[in-house]
Amino acid sequence: MCGRINQKTNLRLEVPDFLQGLEFPAEYVPRYNLAPSQPLLALRGTDQRELVLLRWGLIPAWAKDEKIAYSTINARADTVATKPAFRAAYKSRRCLVVADGYYEWLRQGKSKLPYLYNVDDRPFCLAGLWERWHELETCTVITTEANDLAAAVHDRMPVIVDPADYSAWLAGEPIPLVPFPSDRMKVRPVSLVVNNARNEGPQCEAPPATTLFE
Repeated sequence: MCGRINQKTNLRLEVPDFLQGLEFPAEYVPRYNLAPSQPLLALRGTDQRELVLLRWGLIPAWAKDEKIAYSTINARADTVATKPAFRAAYKSRRCLVVADGYYEWLRQGKSKLPYLYNVDDRPFCLAGLWERWHELETCTVITTEANDLAAAVHDRMPVIVDPADYSAWLAGEPIPLVPFPSDRMKVRPVSLVVNNARNEGPQCEAPPATTLFE
C-alpha cells in the first residue's frame, strides 16, 4: 500500500522541469508527511496541464456518501481498470501525484519502523486517478508489487511513473503499471515522529537511532 507521502517541493526552490510554467494552487504548502484525507498536489490534463489539490481518498461520482474514501486511498494495478470504484476514472480522469518520497513501515513485534523511499533525489510522480463528487475533487494512488528494494519492508509499493510515460498516462494510454527499477531508488530509515500524521515538518526525515540496513 501507499499511506503516507512526502511532498515538500517548495516554490522558493528550483521547480522541477515537468512543473515549469505551471501555476501552483494558492492553498498549496509543502508537507513532509501527507496522510489520507489531506490534499495532494497533482498534475492533470493533456493539452492544457494544471496543478491541483485533490483530497486523498477517491469518492466515485455514484457514491452515496464520503465513507468509501477510507477504502479507496489506493487502487491495485491489476484491478484498477475493472473495479467499479476506479474504472471510470481509469478511462478518462488520470493524474500524476507529485512526490518527493513515500513512507512505508516495517513491523518488528509491536513496533512500526518507518522508511522513506525516493527516486534520484528529486521530485517524481505516482500514477493516480481523480474524481469529482459534487463539488469535491478526490484522488487515489495506484499500487503494484514491490521491487527488490521495497520488498524488504513491504510487499507492495506505489506505481512510480517514468518521466517518458507522463504524457501517455495523462492522455489515457496504456503504460506498464509495474515496479520501478530498484537501482533508481533509495531508501533510508527515518524518525518515529513520522508515525504521527500530525507531524508534518522536516523532523519527519530525521534519522532514527537504529536501522534495518546496517
